[in-house]
Amino acid sequence: MSKPGQKYPTPTPGFGDRVFYESLLKQRTDSEMAQDWCLNHGILSRKKSEKLLIIVTERKRKQRTGVSGGSSSSKSTPRPSSPTPPKKKKAKVKKDPAGASPVKSANI
Repeated sequence: MSKPGQKYPTPTPGFGDRVFYESLLKQRTDSEMAQDWCLNHGILSRKKSEKLLIIVTERKRKQRTGVSGGSSSSKSTPRPSSPTPPKKKKAKVKKDPAGASPVKSANI
């Protein structure tokens, strides 16, 4: 008997993917990846599957229509944009007084 939202057969409890996604969903209930996998594989109870199916269906509908801000993960504090990496300094080239080959000096 399949559960709401189930598309694939339920894997055995020792199956590696199942262990990973179940623990991810317990630790991060807002994980879209874990929600989708557990729902598609019938891991959750019927009651939890019904509630989660509504959430996942609404999220996917919003993604298709291009509506932003409806995702459960957007409720968390926004991450600051990563700072730009520092620019590399060019080594200065000095010539020795006799006019021999140039020698690079390191800026440390």
